Amino acid sequence: MTPEFHGKIKDGLFYYNNFKVFLAYAKGLKDGNYYLELHKVKGSPKTLEQLGYFHAVVVPTAYKQMVEDGNDTVIFEMDGRKKELRLTEDMVVEILKEVWAKTNGVEVKSKADMTKAEASELISISIEWCARYLHCTIPEPNNV
Repeated sequence: MTPEFHGKIKDGLFYYNNFKVFLAYAKGLKDGNYYLELHKVKGSPKTLEQLGYFHAVVVPTAYKQMVEDGNDTVIFEMDGRKKELRLTEDMVVEILKEVWAKTNGVEVKSKADMTKAEASELISISIEWCARYLHCTIPEPNNV
């Protein structure tokens, strides 16, 4: 796996987000010629911790509460017709993304296209929604 060293360009200069990490990595390399490849990042990338917390804690807790409340199916409207589908954790993800989108007055988007701030907002809004409408408490994240 190729290491990634994130940073930003300001006034024509590249600033590492954590220069000490880059220095520690470079210190472990043999002397020689190397090159760096730059890629522009859209927004702030979400973190693995955010995605892990959302999928390992928020979604399963919401799903469990929905099932305990007797909601083993969900009704979707597609092409003007209602269709009843079995509730799954994937459905809960879609429900929570829909709640996030409606709260922000935007279109539903893939988590892959969300910025770090949007992913944090998705988590916060999901926690609040679960408390308000499912009456369940989502365990707090450690480092999101």
